[in-house]
Amino acid sequence: NPDIANSGINPDLFDVLMHDSLLDFYMLIVDNKITNNIVIETNKFAAQQKETKITSPFARLNKWYDTNVTEIKQLFGILIWTGLVALPSYELYWSSSNIFCTNFGLIMSRNRFEILMQMLHFSDNTTADTTNRLYKLGSVIDDIMFNSNHCMQPQNDICIDESLVKFMGRLAFKQYIKNKRDRFGVKEFKLCIPPCYTIAIKIYAGKEASAESSVGTKIVMELGEPFLDCGRTLYVDNWYSSVELAEQLKTRQTHLVGTIRSNRKSNPKDVVQKKLKKGEIVSKRSDTNVLILKWKDKRDLYMISTKHTSEVVENNVRGKIVKKPKVVIDYNTGKTPIDLSDQMCSYSNPLRRSTKWYRKVALDALLNIAVVNSMVLFNRVTSSKMSITAFRTSLVEQLIKKKTVDVDNSLQTIKHQLEVVGKSRCYICYSIMSQSKGRNYAQSHSTKVQTKCLACNKYYCLKCFFKDHKITK
Repeated sequence: NPDIANSGINPDLFDVLMHDSLLDFYMLIVDNKITNNIVIETNKFAAQQKETKITSPFARLNKWYDTNVTEIKQLFGILIWTGLVALPSYELYWSSSNIFCTNFGLIMSRNRFEILMQMLHFSDNTTADTTNRLYKLGSVIDDIMFNSNHCMQPQNDICIDESLVKFMGRLAFKQYIKNKRDRFGVKEFKLCIPPCYTIAIKIYAGKEASAESSVGTKIVMELGEPFLDCGRTLYVDNWYSSVELAEQLKTRQTHLVGTIRSNRKSNPKDVVQKKLKKGEIVSKRSDTNVLILKWKDKRDLYMISTKHTSEVVENNVRGKIVKKPKVVIDYNTGKTPIDLSDQMCSYSNPLRRSTKWYRKVALDALLNIAVVNSMVLFNRVTSSKMSITAFRTSLVEQLIKKKTVDVDNSLQTIKHQLEVVGKSRCYICYSIMSQSKGRNYAQSHSTKVQTKCLACNKYYCLKCFFKDHKITK
């Protein structure tokens, strides 16, 4: 298919960005249009607040002066930095105590940081459609997704699932998802592609009427619309999947693979009611070529696919050969990008509890999703394997203009030394043994030690500690 052959990384990026900095990759996603709009709306909101609010003579708002793009980038750099060096409150980053020594004051005063956070805005309150619950977000998320699409297009596989931006305050459309790490927050439907690149987001803002089809089908068709008709495969979980959705996607030259609930109306009864022993399979294909498969593992697992048969293959799980339906293995692989994206965003997450919901959602897109996307681009274009923490650290240096402060000294103030704490396996010994002889062997044969590096939060034997903490001058 010509569309798939031409998909993936934008070829122009290889020539233009091969030798460019991390910041250039980040600015592909969060470009000048986005930062300029944030500057304009923040200054506008601050002016409105000064006109309408009755403040004391000593209020920070009285000392407000217009911000600019450079300062907004510095603000983003500071916020990412707070995720890398976690302290209980923002005030402590400006503390004069030698315990903290983060040098934030060399970049921006605490008062300026706090008033910027209070005034940070993304839309014009005077002209926005206030009937839209998401009007305070403006176009920032749409712009980030547009830029992400321009830089990288999906190849064969795409997946859709929900994610959660943690929020514990009062909000009409706050959601509870019991199997998510944070459980309460603003729900986002995300479309991701391998390895963990997000290219579409739809924020849940309350129930939507959908007479023609289920809500799950409606969301999938809306999010996936730009990527249909190209022979791709879409992976979803049982909240979205149905025979109806599979048939709709088939008409758009798109395969569906996913888990499916046993009580869906169109499921064949002879498959649902069949009693199976562990490892057994029963399946049935409809006239429209939609396969419903039931496989007994620890419990009954129901799958739906328009591209698989009931083929069983051998799979290596923790050193043991296990037989599984190929549709299950492909599904587990296909759903990885969403889980990995959420995992990458959770590492050194700069979001704080006190932030208003719309700022929190926007900052999640600007400082988590955009950073992960730019890391994927950087690693692909430069053939690197930079971790998300290393990428955030380097990005901070470039966002805050390193000439004003030595970031390295501040990020490395924590001393790495061994303490006698409890008992566990040596991290390095276990990792090496696990890779060479398997996890089960490593669990029973790797060395147990009582010495732990509290800064790394890992147990080490003496030899491995010095090997993993080489001092470079």
